Amino acid sequence: MRNPRGGSRAFAPALAALLAAGAAAAEPWDVPAETLAKKLAAVSAGAYPGADLVMVFDRSDVAVEESGLARTVRHTLAKALTPAGARALVVGQYDYDPLSAAIAVLRCRVFSAGGAARTVDPASALDLPDPQSMIYWNSRHKLLPVGRIAPGEAVEVVTRRAGFTYALLAGGSGGDESRFVPPMRGHFYDIVPFWSRYPVIEQSYRVAIAPEKHLQYRIYNGSAEVSDSIENDLRVVTVTMRDMKPPPSEPGMVAWSDVGPKLLLTTARDWRAKSLWFHAVQEEARCFETTPELARVAGEITAGLTRDEDKVAALNHWVAENIRYIGLHMGAGEGYTLHPAAMTLRDRGGVCKDKAGILVALLRAAGLESYAAITMAGERIERLAADHFNHCVTVWRKPDATTVLLDPTWIPGVREMWSSREQQQEVLMGLPEGADLMTTPLSPPENHPLRVTIDSALRPDGTIEGRMRLASDGQSDAAVRRAYRGRMRHEWPAVDRQWIAALDARAEVADVERIDPDDLDRPFTLALSFRIPGYARKLDDGALLLVPLGPRHPVGVALQSEEISFPTGPATRRFTARIGCTRLVALAERMELPKGFAVEGLPAAVALDGNGALDAKWSIADGVLVVEETLAMRSRRIEPDEWPGLRAALEAFRKLAATPILLRPARAGKEGV
Repeated sequence: MRNPRGGSRAFAPALAALLAAGAAAAEPWDVPAETLAKKLAAVSAGAYPGADLVMVFDRSDVAVEESGLARTVRHTLAKALTPAGARALVVGQYDYDPLSAAIAVLRCRVFSAGGAARTVDPASALDLPDPQSMIYWNSRHKLLPVGRIAPGEAVEVVTRRAGFTYALLAGGSGGDESRFVPPMRGHFYDIVPFWSRYPVIEQSYRVAIAPEKHLQYRIYNGSAEVSDSIENDLRVVTVTMRDMKPPPSEPGMVAWSDVGPKLLLTTARDWRAKSLWFHAVQEEARCFETTPELARVAGEITAGLTRDEDKVAALNHWVAENIRYIGLHMGAGEGYTLHPAAMTLRDRGGVCKDKAGILVALLRAAGLESYAAITMAGERIERLAADHFNHCVTVWRKPDATTVLLDPTWIPGVREMWSSREQQQEVLMGLPEGADLMTTPLSPPENHPLRVTIDSALRPDGTIEGRMRLASDGQSDAAVRRAYRGRMRHEWPAVDRQWIAALDARAEVADVERIDPDDLDRPFTLALSFRIPGYARKLDDGALLLVPLGPRHPVGVALQSEEISFPTGPATRRFTARIGCTRLVALAERMELPKGFAVEGLPAAVALDGNGALDAKWSIADGVLVVEETLAMRSRRIEPDEWPGLRAALEAFRKLAATPILLRPARAGKEGV
């Protein structure tokens, strides 16, 4: 294939074979231009108000070979309705990973508003690496310059793809098609989204496969027309959906793949079969082989430790802190095959599977039973055993046969062994006896507290002086530590100051006491003394107006969390919301008020009990204002019927942070508080 930028020569043999494999006298996609022109003429912009373009059809035709290799022909026809829609069609983009797939453009035609067709040379397509801003992947873009498009015009594209969307196992490199065979050889699996940012008149997916492969399929979050029959000794399944609208969105909703219509297909019997296969892959590749160097390192890390739990914690955190996450690995064995632990130890870096793999090896070197597991961070895995994984973790099996999940990728600077930002998430363990898909348990908010205690005194001139104490644990602890660990040590005093300076830029901070943010053996604590001149606003009549420090404490800054600032705009929700982690925020303040002043209008107590729970009390005793607030966010996933409770708690919490109190000088003859 020709590439004007000279980047595709290495892929030419595979692409030539791909084209040759699909050659036929009459292809289903070989539709006369006149037929398509008539179909386009029936599509008017008025029928799709607000849409920039409409997908007239999107048809995929999949042929599965005995090895599991799938050849897919995709035929699309899209019509531009607006200038923005026209711009979206100027360049066609088709993504693939050359380690596991090849893609070729077979045909491209542009239809004018009047129905005339012009052909775009498929050889003009560019083959370019995927530009990554943070880490490197092997993925590439096939870019097809279509030329200028005007509203009312349409683009037809036919592509042929061989392979799958997941990286290959060890071997199978070079120009042959063995690398296009799925990792679980002989099996076929696919996940097909039936949604688009644009209206779709028709989308279909057709697969032809040998009946003995026992294909299973299921449609989630929608309904479709389904045909399942035998044609020419092949089982042919066709799924079609029509008149699909762009998916709605809500702030903070779960991934659209969790709620959007989708088709899952697999020939794997169940998740236990996948687990057995995944375990066998690692053991056969000897990924966790103990070398003398690995044994030495494991011995040094666990020296002096007698409890298994302590050894596991030490090894887990050593990998987290000493094996750098690097998204660039060219060693033998990609995808589901973890790289040899000795290689990762030598390089001191790797991706998630490398960190998980070396932890397995170190645990085994220390005499602890361990295996690898796979999961999907950010999206739900369904019960049908199609492949839907993007992350690798570690399993420690205790002597009593119970299992403990470990994740050295997600716990740098975290006291947890397993990040609770992965709670309520599906995991498949690769065990010798096999395992079913499991869901990680809910971590209660009490595991992730941020407790802020303030003792202060307010002066008649509005100055406030006092001492603040901050204590945290779990994910709240990790969030607070990140404020320090992302900076040099000489910058830490500036971080100390921000806990008060965020309230008032005039704040003066002294007598700071905190533990070392790099010390993960103890929960993080911080104590400091402060003075804020003129914190309370002095009114003309001598009264003081202020908001207590506790409710105003920048909890969102301290936690660096999206939970506290979660958008509460919509009163009702259609879809499940998802926060990063469960949380507990406890604010307690005792403010000594100046003599001779009386308080007007304390906020009423608040008691809300739901997925978001708030308990707030304000009182005065012996001239001291006491403020107590506790906010608990009890689940990472908030269902639509639970949303009003969480919304009410968050809005009440924020309202108290903006509710002032008024202190007036006591009238003559009356005693002030």
